[in-house]
Amino acid sequence: MKPMMRKRYGLTFLASLALSACGAQDIEPGASEPVTSTQVQTLEVPADWVGHQLGLSPPRLRPLEKVTRFARPEPGELPSIRKIEPQIGLEKPGGQMRAMGPDGTIYEVSVPEADAEKVGAALRERGLSGSSLPSEQPRSASGWSNGLDSRARWTNSGSDWPRDTIGVVSPNGSSWCTGTLFEGRLVLTAFHCLWDGYGNWVNPQFRAGQDGTTQPYAAVNHTWKYWDQGFVDNNCHKWMTTGYRQVCEQYDWAVLVLADTPTSSTGVTPGYMGVYYNSSDSGLASYSTYHYGYPGCGSVGAPAGCVDNSMWGQSFTCDIGSFFNPVGGWNRNFYHGCDMSGGHSGGPLYSWSPGANGPYLLAVNIAESCKGSACSGTTPNIAFRIDKWLGDQMMYWRSIY
Repeated sequence: MKPMMRKRYGLTFLASLALSACGAQDIEPGASEPVTSTQVQTLEVPADWVGHQLGLSPPRLRPLEKVTRFARPEPGELPSIRKIEPQIGLEKPGGQMRAMGPDGTIYEVSVPEADAEKVGAALRERGLSGSSLPSEQPRSASGWSNGLDSRARWTNSGSDWPRDTIGVVSPNGSSWCTGTLFEGRLVLTAFHCLWDGYGNWVNPQFRAGQDGTTQPYAAVNHTWKYWDQGFVDNNCHKWMTTGYRQVCEQYDWAVLVLADTPTSSTGVTPGYMGVYYNSSDSGLASYSTYHYGYPGCGSVGAPAGCVDNSMWGQSFTCDIGSFFNPVGGWNRNFYHGCDMSGGHSGGPLYSWSPGANGPYLLAVNIAESCKGSACSGTTPNIAFRIDKWLGDQMMYWRSIY
């Protein structure tokens, strides 16, 4: 991997599906304002950026607006998605990249798809798409849902891998959502984790590997965030009033750029997972897949003995079901049988199956289609799949940050 060249910025800014938010919507009016200039800017990249070696230009940023206030959910609240509603009326297309910078300015991001593809190919050819540490595949067995919770708590032992690449994404010090490192400073999560459900941004930190009150690594703010504007253009960020509809599932991902690499008091870093995509639905479904997340203890279906800010999941593989929501020739979503409850949103579906240098991120957990013991069938939950487009974008950001 490239030598770490950290860019420092000033002010930093920085689910899920169960409790109704009871105070997050009480935000002052005027939460954003127009920008003073819409002049296109260039994102700062490292001097040794691989894009320069490929003859590419850095990303272009056009300022759109500036967020001035963030909602402040109370500890114990979760982003509340009641159910997935059918789509009514026309969908607005996605594919437009947006970013928010350290001062709250939202930018339109211009990265030619061919450029991201070239950078992604270059990193994969150099063996730089894998995880940061050697690992061994855990045991595999048949997991099953059918209304039975098979999760166990994964406690902090100081040596588990890839446990500490997974962490809490939260604006309030409590369980809120989950995210996964795919580079020292890059976290993949669900985009709805950055909203209160009423159209107001929240401002989360990332806490790698937290276990109850134990924090193996210091909490870290983030500087930049990236997302697909299709989620906002379809009003998915206002799901408490408009409903979380089928179109929302197609764009529910976000990447956070942390201000620093999470580091323990002894200078240890947690490492990160690799990134992998497979164009074959059946090929992806054949992988031995795992998931862990941070459930909110007050959510419907929370595990027995739940401890806030503790990680839970199955120690064995879970089933992958049917694929749906085609975008650009790829089915963006699929059903899965990894047991979960509110707070697991944004958590990883990962596997050692793609080969050496794993584990690899395959998808992001985004929603439950039923609650706890009311579920039936083996694949009741929904994931956002890493397709070629997002996989190349993730490699592109890995090359910069």
